[in-house]
Amino acid sequence: YKILGKGTRKMTELEPGVKLNILTGLGNGYDTAVSGQRPLLIGGGVGIPPMYQLCRILREQGKNPVVLLGFNKAADLFYVDEFKALGAEVIIATADGSVGIKGFVTDALKDMEYTHFFTCGPEPMLKAVYKASATSGQMSFEKRMGCGFGACMGCTCKTKYGNKRICKDGPILKREEIIW
Repeated sequence: YKILGKGTRKMTELEPGVKLNILTGLGNGYDTAVSGQRPLLIGGGVGIPPMYQLCRILREQGKNPVVLLGFNKAADLFYVDEFKALGAEVIIATADGSVGIKGFVTDALKDMEYTHFFTCGPEPMLKAVYKASATSGQMSFEKRMGCGFGACMGCTCKTKYGNKRICKDGPILKREEIIW
């Protein structure tokens, strides 16, 4: 995990073996049944680890995922070797051009062939992927969640079906339902 605030900073102070009482796994997950044979997994920043688990699942299902990872610079790279060890084709984009394609994941996306996409990353990246993608896909939103149960409505996303709560109705939403 990445230290972003008080909570993640406190986690770094915990001793190994300490038991925590936490609430996790709210909402939904990716639907791999619609992925086709050559799904594209797009991860940016802290959205990369969920793509690793998804890649493992897709490989176990006999699928051939292509993994597109976005970083700011070469020093930020992580999980690249782990994806390759799973047998996935890995494409890297760095904003400064120090590794792989110079630019953002959407710059690499232009000429790619894939059957369905899955993505997780910062909201500006999701919006750019939405505009640049050629197929149906599933997007995992990173939102600050006040309550985690859908009561506070603090983590909503506008969709064709009304506002959806990322904590309860998401965090995975279909590309076709999102209104930017």
